Amino acid sequence: MRKKRNDRNHIVYEIVNTENGKSYIGITAALGRRFHYSAKLRLQKHFSRARKESKNWALYNDMREYAQSVYELFIVKVIRGKAAAHQYETKQLQMFHYELNSTH
Repeated sequence: MRKKRNDRNHIVYEIVNTENGKSYIGITAALGRRFHYSAKLRLQKHFSRARKESKNWALYNDMREYAQSVYELFIVKVIRGKAAAHQYETKQLQMFHYELNSTH
């Protein structure tokens, strides 16, 4: 049986609420070389979950309060490998204050 690849590209993205200046950092797997599209799909999933689920997470509470149009999406970095992407995200969380991340 073929060994599963573990070196897929992952996108570290940032969501910024332009009205209150709060931000969120996260990672998602890249769909081929379509990095912005992959991050945009992940943002849409965040909005969907904020509407449909009653999670008391800072990002979802913020999304319920503000219109979808006030959020901007930025690609911070594309990293090869899930573990490396998580490591980079953790470093960013430690260095900067992301108000919408529930674990900071």
